Amino acid sequence: MVNLTTHVSGLASGLDTEKIVSDMMKVNRIPLDKLQQAKTLNTWKTAAYREVNLKIASFRDAMQDLRLQGTFNAQKVTSSNASIDVSMSGESKLQNFTISEAKLAAPATGSSVSFDTKIGNGKDKIDPNGTADLTFKLNGIEITIPKDSTFDQAIAQINSKSADTNVKVANVGGSLVFSSNEAGAGKPITISDSNPDAQSLLKITNGATDAIDPAGQFSAGTFSNGAPAESGYVVINGTKITVSDNTFTYDGVQIKLKSAVSVDNPATVSAVSDTDKIFDKLKTFVDKYNELIKELNDKLTESKNRNFPPLTEAQKKDMKEADIKLWEEKAKSGLLANDPAIRQFLTQLRSSMSEIIKGEGINPSFDSLPEIGITTSKDYKDNGKLVLDESKLKSLLNTNLTDIQKMFSNKFETDNPNDTTITSADKHKNSGYAFRVYDRIGDILSQLKVKAGAPGTISVNSVLGKEAASIDERMVKVQNRVYAQEQALWTKFNAMEKALQQLNSQSSFWYNQLGQ
Repeated sequence: MVNLTTHVSGLASGLDTEKIVSDMMKVNRIPLDKLQQAKTLNTWKTAAYREVNLKIASFRDAMQDLRLQGTFNAQKVTSSNASIDVSMSGESKLQNFTISEAKLAAPATGSSVSFDTKIGNGKDKIDPNGTADLTFKLNGIEITIPKDSTFDQAIAQINSKSADTNVKVANVGGSLVFSSNEAGAGKPITISDSNPDAQSLLKITNGATDAIDPAGQFSAGTFSNGAPAESGYVVINGTKITVSDNTFTYDGVQIKLKSAVSVDNPATVSAVSDTDKIFDKLKTFVDKYNELIKELNDKLTESKNRNFPPLTEAQKKDMKEADIKLWEEKAKSGLLANDPAIRQFLTQLRSSMSEIIKGEGINPSFDSLPEIGITTSKDYKDNGKLVLDESKLKSLLNTNLTDIQKMFSNKFETDNPNDTTITSADKHKNSGYAFRVYDRIGDILSQLKVKAGAPGTISVNSVLGKEAASIDERMVKVQNRVYAQEQALWTKFNAMEKALQQLNSQSSFWYNQLGQ
């Protein structure tokens, strides 16, 4: 870049040289303005292609599962007995099975003892008079509660020894509840050597949860001793199965036992094809396909506003923000008008959807979309929009699900592992519609990536990326030339101003000489 020389505007000549130079440079700046507009168009086109890329990729995401047989194997399951909840967790091979009897598994429980201490507010002092400390042993560990403690402080003091006692205590609705830290048998709670103040103020008594002799049990409060987990069982189709958890999976069905099942009221579990879910997948495919071709055709037929080129920075300075926005909306119109790659994609996509399938195992009565209620609109203005007969498709899903599955997910391999439905006519002819469409999408996404780079990336190797780099290089050269031209003008005007200053000085000298 050329640095402009220091200049002073029109001191000697009285001319507005700033304006004169600016006006003279307008013509010289035209090539630079055109390059700036070309760079703006390049940026807009890149964004437009990437937007199309995202729309097509979104359609691919919505339809790609139609290539999978598992999509058409979707099932739903029901239970005849409210004691059992069922849901699908995989694929069930059995259409139905019977649970004739079930007993719930019981988890391990911990020991606990509850005393009716009648705690009103945990911040209240246990003994307002504070006559003596409260002491007792918990599982053999000495517990001392200072005489001026609140109930909350007492609980905190007991729990500070929890690691040693293996017991925690809590205020539960005013009751003081002791619970073992671990569940299962052999984890009793024993309270001993409690002093009179602890007994009268906390309402605790000596005792043990595992005591068999009533004399060794707690004389006040309620208690239970820990118990180990107990397995349950279910009888499915006559086979007794032991279960350690009340939620388990059998033949791809998740079963949750809520209560026992008796032989008098058995549960029948039935798994059937979830044709509603499959229908929703196919309807989504049709809806997304129609949305895509409309958006792409709108891009192809959008008119160009040649009277609205991109604005230069100088032009934007003289405009309001709202006016700039309106101008640029019109300037961006038609960026992808008649784009050959997008037009070819739509043509080939329609062709792939309209040609019948000849694959092995394909039912001749189900080798084209119209046979399952998916037809093409007869209105040419719809540009190949699909029309779905929902009643027909739903009915056929109940009677000919396998035929419809093959129509979309039939997979055909050639001797060449690199073949696609685009490169191999044989593979195209024998492949399901989902594979055909998926390959077409993959092809156009690759083309768009070459043209404008992948969305969310900075691509210098794409066609438009290289074009942008070339514009940048030319802009630098033109900027240097423009600055050089402007400096040359200022050099001339500065020389003129200097000459005029010298002339004025000489005139002033002779005038003074002649006046003496």
